Amino acid sequence: MILRAYLFFLCVIILIFSLAYVKKSRETVLRVASFFGILNIFSLASILGVKAVFGLVSLILLLSLYELGKNYHLKSPILLALIVAGCYGLMLSFASYLIYFIPPFLLLVALTFAGTLKMIRNPFYVYCFGVMFLAVSAASLVALYSLNPDTLWFLVAMLAFNDVTGYFAGRKFGKTLVFKVLSPKKTLEGYLGGLGGLLAGLVLFHTIIPVLAETTLFQNAILLITIFIVGNVGDLVFSKIKRSVGIKDFSNFLPGHGGILDRFDSTFTVSPLLFMFLYYLN
Repeated sequence: MILRAYLFFLCVIILIFSLAYVKKSRETVLRVASFFGILNIFSLASILGVKAVFGLVSLILLLSLYELGKNYHLKSPILLALIVAGCYGLMLSFASYLIYFIPPFLLLVALTFAGTLKMIRNPFYVYCFGVMFLAVSAASLVALYSLNPDTLWFLVAMLAFNDVTGYFAGRKFGKTLVFKVLSPKKTLEGYLGGLGGLLAGLVLFHTIIPVLAETTLFQNAILLITIFIVGNVGDLVFSKIKRSVGIKDFSNFLPGHGGILDRFDSTFTVSPLLFMFLYYLN
């Protein structure tokens, strides 16, 4: 299943890369190249097993904490890393209780979305965000793979569909601004393009790559709504964090995307809810 998915997305990436290269769109070429690297790394980790996935997710978590500490100018970034890593390890050690950390996770997302920039700028917030958001999200990604190895691929792929189609639709047709202050480049047309990409993704995962072959129409509707709404909320939450500390990107680690947190913002936000969905489904 993973090999079939990999080959399909490899063909799509080559097609987009070729079109971008012909049109001399440097930003698109960089975005596609970075995503190709991410695709290979996730594919290799998925094939190698849960230990490799744990190592990959742990690395992403540590790089995310580095970006947070650097942009918040924390005096003790190592303390933040130790606290979050400890909580992350405990959550994985008692994975059956991970579901109980999701309500605090959702509360923090709501507070960030509704809170003031001054509140988000407070160093205490970073520690809360690290434990209640990043640790829960990272643990959920590993737990997702443990429940069903295909779900990690599914999540990464569906969010890629949302990002890519939303990006191109926004660039080509975007006129109606939705969040002028928080995320001035986001348009209604881009969001509709992202929704169309998610619908295409659901069709793909029912046919060519039948990960969702046994799910009902109602379950698919829940998945679609959750990924679309929560994924985009995650993007806005991280945009607000960046605005609070006065930066455009968390880093330049991934060409065309920005930092680790810029690329995995939606992945981090959706993963706990997808874990909750599968947990109750099983």
